[in-house]
Amino acid sequence: MAFDRQKYLQPSLLCDFDRSPQIRRKALELTAGCRNNGQRLLKIFEFVKEMPYGLEDWDVRASQSLKKGWGMCSGKTNLMVALLRSIGIPSRYRIYRIKADMYMWDQAGRTIGRADRIRQLGQQRDHVDCEVWLGKWVDCDPGRDSALEKGILKLGGKLKRRYVTDCRGRVRYLRLAVFDEWATKRQERRTFRSDRKDVFAGINSAFNRIRELGRS
Repeated sequence: MAFDRQKYLQPSLLCDFDRSPQIRRKALELTAGCRNNGQRLLKIFEFVKEMPYGLEDWDVRASQSLKKGWGMCSGKTNLMVALLRSIGIPSRYRIYRIKADMYMWDQAGRTIGRADRIRQLGQQRDHVDCEVWLGKWVDCDPGRDSALEKGILKLGGKLKRRYVTDCRGRVRYLRLAVFDEWATKRQERRTFRSDRKDVFAGINSAFNRIRELGRS
């Protein structure tokens, strides 16, 4: 089957580089002097990865993530896809289930005195990252920033993703050219509802403390 390049270059409501010139401007700024798409991918990946990771809603527009300068796995991935597509590099969303590092989450929950509330997220979580076309699909996960990762390691946590697999030991990936519908439905069934902003603010504050540990 022929590769449909244009399918993975289109904007959408959430991947809104067509309505936000700042996205393409940032992509061109980041990739100035790059000689090929491999180098461009690396520059954009490094930029998005080092944006602080934090809890937020699932259906955040790429322009919002760029303006805020931080995001969750879905928001950061969506921004990365938007940056890449804005300069003609095909990319797509990849969604799958992972096992959470409960040690890290318990640490964060205890920090804000809401460990029991945080455990309601469960041990299995949805995760969003992306694949980029460089003659073949290359997977990229810009979710956690380096300072947070270093802090996690100092706390005794682990960085390697633990995948949820089926009965045959396979990871079930959902690959999408557009993830707007998925993100909207996922937002509708979020765990935290009326108090999510307070919970998110507390957890993100705890993540900042872990970052400080990672930088020390």
